[in-house]
Amino acid sequence: MGEEALIIVYSHDEAKMQDVPERVDFLSELIALSTYANTKNIIISAMEVTGPVDVEAYTQATRLASKSFPKLISCLKETRIWGRHYLIWEHRPDVPVPVLITDLPQAERSGPLLDSIMKLLRPRLERNWNLFEEVAVEIHLIRLHNEHYVIAHICHHVAADAGTAAEFGKEIIMHYHEIMRGQKPDWANEGHAISSSRKRAVRVHKNGWKEAMVNSHRGIMKMFEKPALPLGRGRSGDMAQHFPKRILSEEQTALAIRSASQTGVSLIDTLTACSNLAIDTWNAERNLAPGILTTAMTVNTRGRFRGFETPNNSSVIFFRSLPEERKDPSAFFRSLARMRMRYFREQQDLTSMHNVRRMIQILRFFPFRMRRRIVNFVLNRHRFSLAVTWLGAVWPKIVNGRPTGDSSITSSADFCIQEIHGFGYKLHSGTRLVLFVYVFRNQINLILVGSASLFTREETEAFMDLIMGKLLGNGLK
Repeated sequence: MGEEALIIVYSHDEAKMQDVPERVDFLSELIALSTYANTKNIIISAMEVTGPVDVEAYTQATRLASKSFPKLISCLKETRIWGRHYLIWEHRPDVPVPVLITDLPQAERSGPLLDSIMKLLRPRLERNWNLFEEVAVEIHLIRLHNEHYVIAHICHHVAADAGTAAEFGKEIIMHYHEIMRGQKPDWANEGHAISSSRKRAVRVHKNGWKEAMVNSHRGIMKMFEKPALPLGRGRSGDMAQHFPKRILSEEQTALAIRSASQTGVSLIDTLTACSNLAIDTWNAERNLAPGILTTAMTVNTRGRFRGFETPNNSSVIFFRSLPEERKDPSAFFRSLARMRMRYFREQQDLTSMHNVRRMIQILRFFPFRMRRRIVNFVLNRHRFSLAVTWLGAVWPKIVNGRPTGDSSITSSADFCIQEIHGFGYKLHSGTRLVLFVYVFRNQINLILVGSASLFTREETEAFMDLIMGKLLGNGLK
């Protein structure tokens, strides 16, 4: 980022910062600082739709929806007060959300659709998204045939998490329906777009300085741990990614959920355990001994703590397991569930947030370019065997006040939504396998984002199939 991108404002009144409602919260600031080199931090929510799409109306609907999400149509600005640097939001209604219309090249229409779409979008995704000059969202309408589109809503993680991106998409297609039909759709007033987007608030237990020191030491030690990875034939240093996707049938989805329940764990515990067991099986088939596995599990915790409401309300749980702990799959499943519950019961997520905030406060003595180099280095020192991100049910249908696995939004005006592709692009550059899981229309969707530096395209597909086999067999076969 060049010098012209930084806007420095000097002030001697520190109290004035309390009157700036647009200050970037510390989690979003962490993401902004970590967006450097191969870390892009981009949220992608793409709809595959069939039927006529009025491009002008969709563009108008995007402009209308963006008014409800001010951070998505804002730019970053850096201010300096009493020697410290802060990031604030600068609302930019004069900068319209980019709506880009493209035809998918004929040569790209025969292979896996998601890979073709990502290849088309890659120049935009790989650019240096200058958040000091560009707003944090853009829309792509990709035409496959006359009445067959992929509509990709792309948001920078600085301004949105998966729940916010889903709500933004919901509002766009609501406005589109209203423009085309003259009235809002029946589902316009339904609840949150992702079923896991709101948690019950809990009472905070204050930890002393000893606990803070212990947790900080534990976090530092994790930076030097080298976890095992599945053995692959990827090309060292290759920054590309592969995107194999699988969709379980309604029957398979019900089986996976029922099997998890019978084992006494949740679906996210099952997914995490199956992914770990898949690494053991994969390496054993290649005569590689099992080793220490570490997993980063991301779950949405919006509303859990007052005072920490941000555009990025998620908690990352770190699991570590030894080979002997994975010998009994059933016991391993239950141990992961206990670790997850203990993590929240002991409010370790709150401790992590406090540690992040302390780090951000210390680094504010340095200008933006230096801060992001430091943060990017620190975050990418944490190496994980894989990461698992559970996104919940997309646009869930509400029954008796509770979200279900069914989806309330399946069409808008004259187009039908056939499939949803929801995942992140280069969120964890140091983690070479990231599994995104969500439910749409009572079907579990899995997208494995695999680094080409680890796996070939064929190996990524094979590893995804191995996870699927473990999931449908509940890891016990």
